[in-house]
Amino acid sequence: MADVRWLDLPMDILRCVLGRLSFVYFHRAKMVCSNWYLCSKQTSPRLSGSPLLIMFLESGDCRLYHPEEARVYKTKRDLPNIKFLANSGNWFLVMDSKSNLYIIDVLSQKKIDLPPLESIKGCQYNLKRVGDKTFKEVGTHRCVIQKARNLRGLLWVDNKKEEFVVVWYFHKNIVRKYMTEYLAFCKNGEDHYHEIPARFALRDVSDMVLLPRGDSIYVLTTSNHIRKLTFDSSGQDGFKNILSPFCLPGPPIELNHHDDECRYNIAVRPSGEILVVMSIFSESSRPWMFLLYKKNRYLFPGNSLYNMLVEVDSLGDEALLLDLGITVPANPDLGIQPNSIYFSRTRHACFSFQKRSCLDLCVFNIATKTLKRFPGFFNLKLKDARWFLPS
Repeated sequence: MADVRWLDLPMDILRCVLGRLSFVYFHRAKMVCSNWYLCSKQTSPRLSGSPLLIMFLESGDCRLYHPEEARVYKTKRDLPNIKFLANSGNWFLVMDSKSNLYIIDVLSQKKIDLPPLESIKGCQYNLKRVGDKTFKEVGTHRCVIQKARNLRGLLWVDNKKEEFVVVWYFHKNIVRKYMTEYLAFCKNGEDHYHEIPARFALRDVSDMVLLPRGDSIYVLTTSNHIRKLTFDSSGQDGFKNILSPFCLPGPPIELNHHDDECRYNIAVRPSGEILVVMSIFSESSRPWMFLLYKKNRYLFPGNSLYNMLVEVDSLGDEALLLDLGITVPANPDLGIQPNSIYFSRTRHACFSFQKRSCLDLCVFNIATKTLKRFPGFFNLKLKDARWFLPS
């Protein structure tokens, strides 16, 4: 037996080995060789419904934290000089120091290169690369320079069908008003991006969520509109107002202090219901507080309160992954807490003009209004972090 190599283990013994591995190590092991990968397809890994936390260190190293195991894993490959843009399951959309985009599976390290930004084909908007971090608009009447630091992204991946959709856009703060004029997207198998010309719908973007199937986007605006953008590769696209405008109650008096920072995000439930999330934070003493709102289903057009959002007291057996803008079924036995909000605050950094650190890794219990923080990670000198749900 001493002469038997690990790569040549009999299938039944290999299945036994793989079945004993933790969730993270199982995904690593299946990438060892083709034999191990085939065996992993016949082996059931340990269940892990718990969201994981990926942490990007200033050194360029990456770490994975599994809350149920209370364990930190080092990834097989580090990602120095990259900027995180979005994720879907294990897949992360990142941009390197030369403004190249790719998606990578952080569990298996599988990588898919994406078309260059300047490959965008649109009737109104095209780009020309000017160095590694700068792009110039061409084909317009304006001379506009776009900086890579203003690039934002959305991602949707279907692992079973091996399909993905990548969306990117440049997002600017102009006198504390957010401006996004163009969206571009591509799908698996395409060598260029398609323009989504929706300037009017994107003038004052506060937040965006890419819907499952990857063919529509919900947009939350600073002028209290919720819009749905639908697009496909044939050039058929358009938008409609879901709520225009909606009325959102202000923070409760006991939470309304001069040093409070209040932000708004959008989230989508499995039922398709849209939530507006109010995040309230005070630098002085109080921790984060979250309030959830939804459309009043019992009012009809013409009613003076038709567009007034009502507060959501509970998510029931769902949990909100605010970094992703979705709620998911929760199962405490698998490690995901119901009626809770998983939050890293990095998603909001894309839309914030604040220059201070935007990391705050925590889980908020909606029923008890208590916060569980993970402060021990800050000695790792984190550059970015984000909750994700492994697939």
